[in-house]
Amino acid sequence: MKRSLLPLLSMVVAMVVLLGVISFLQNRMNGLRTTYHLTDNTPLENAPPVVAFTSVALGGFRGILADYLWLRSGRMQEEGKYYEMVQLADWIVKLQPRFTGAHAFLGWNMAYNVSVTFTGFEDRWRWVKRGLELIRDEALEYNPGDPDLFRQLGWIFQHKMGQDADDANRFYKVEWAKEMIRLFGDYYLQWETLDRAPLNEGKLLAVLGDRAPEYLRILQEAQADFPRLEMEFRDAAGIPERFRQAFDEAGITQDVELCLRHRWMVYKYRLDPKYMMRLNDLYGEFDWRLPEAHAVYWAQKGMDVWKDPSAAFKRLSCSRMIFQALNASFSTGRLLYLKGDLKNLQMQPNFKVADAARQAYLDAIRDFPNNNIQGAYSNFLVDAVVRFYIFGYKKKAANWFDMAMKYNPTRFQGDLEGFVKKELAEDLVDASHRAAEQAINSYLFQAYTILAYAESEESDEFLSFESLTLAAKDIYDVYTKTAEGTELRRGLPPFDQMRRTALGVIGRLLQANPDTRRLAENLASFQQVPLERFIPRAEEIQAPKVK
Repeated sequence: MKRSLLPLLSMVVAMVVLLGVISFLQNRMNGLRTTYHLTDNTPLENAPPVVAFTSVALGGFRGILADYLWLRSGRMQEEGKYYEMVQLADWIVKLQPRFTGAHAFLGWNMAYNVSVTFTGFEDRWRWVKRGLELIRDEALEYNPGDPDLFRQLGWIFQHKMGQDADDANRFYKVEWAKEMIRLFGDYYLQWETLDRAPLNEGKLLAVLGDRAPEYLRILQEAQADFPRLEMEFRDAAGIPERFRQAFDEAGITQDVELCLRHRWMVYKYRLDPKYMMRLNDLYGEFDWRLPEAHAVYWAQKGMDVWKDPSAAFKRLSCSRMIFQALNASFSTGRLLYLKGDLKNLQMQPNFKVADAARQAYLDAIRDFPNNNIQGAYSNFLVDAVVRFYIFGYKKKAANWFDMAMKYNPTRFQGDLEGFVKKELAEDLVDASHRAAEQAINSYLFQAYTILAYAESEESDEFLSFESLTLAAKDIYDVYTKTAEGTELRRGLPPFDQMRRTALGVIGRLLQANPDTRRLAENLASFQQVPLERFIPRAEEIQAPKVK
């Protein structure tokens, strides 16, 4: 009898030991799942019903189903079934809303790998835009503070849209600028005003006060509610025509518009006016219609989170993104002319971010000394010295040249003028789009500034104007020949348009100052060209139809 109990006792002991081991391993696995965010152990915020349902109903099977959809998504891409892949990506985000690494990859994949399989620029933009939206509109909805998502958004803006590696990069810039013009409307740069605006209808009613009943009456008579008004507002990029007269008569148009624009910024584009003002104070006034500003916006959000030493590499990637975007913004970070055509897109340097760009390089060199940032900084100094000089900031160019000579005496040699001429010649030989555009614009800006002081067509000023204009045209012709075959990616606007733009810029600057208005009139008498509006108004741009 005793012998028959021994196997049973052995089995019981073995089971107890195994249960102990399994318990230990389970606790260890739970710890790893929590540490590496492989499980959802915190409630989701802002979760729609479908996500809440799948989280509870499917339980642990969500991961298995998401894995299957992930594999199927790869097959859909290999077979060129991209629209089916979009639906699968949407389901993956909803099944595993905390798996932000997958979300970032799916967005990047659409913006990069899928987009370049199309030749049409509008088709490419559709996929770049969808990649942005997957991260910004969906993944960030469930993970509003995740720095990996911030970093991926910043990268798409800084590299895919901002740089010229993609043939469609100028198309991306045009379409993004049009979206931002529609978003900001007549309140562009009025960030404090937008920040103070209410963010929901309840707060709007409080701001309207005794005018609130009139607002509600107008909506009722139009058979509309606040969501309907908001939808029509975004489609028209302004107060819809059927509401405008009644809103004007009630004196509520501005309050309603500010509320709707503020909501559009925060809930669609996730742009916080307060944070935008912080970045303007930190780095200089950005042009928020161009992708570089948005690259800095998201990269800085990543930097704000990644302060732990264990995240040094990720912090470096955000730091690199910031100084590269600041460099690009300094180079061509101010929108000058936009008429919806690639050939009409013009930008100029944003000198307001120059010092911040230099400091961003120095901070990165200090914080990440073993990452070869010094060479990039030297190249930035070269471009900055040339840029300051050719645009007439010769004192600033001299100061930066002296500073650069101390930093890298082997790279910066000789006198300032000789250095600039040498670098310009090399840039034109290398067919640099930015260098050519900047050189042409600088000559034209100086030409029209000089012309404003001319007393007659025989004066020295007028002759200097003609010689500078001819020099600009020579550079234009040389570059145009070198860029043949790549006009869509690196082409310049028509030369006559560049002349009109330069004339308009100088004319407006002179007109804005009472002390120089006479010079503006003098300039107009020589150039019988009506001043045109360079950038369209929000309501002149149709709502994007990309699906």
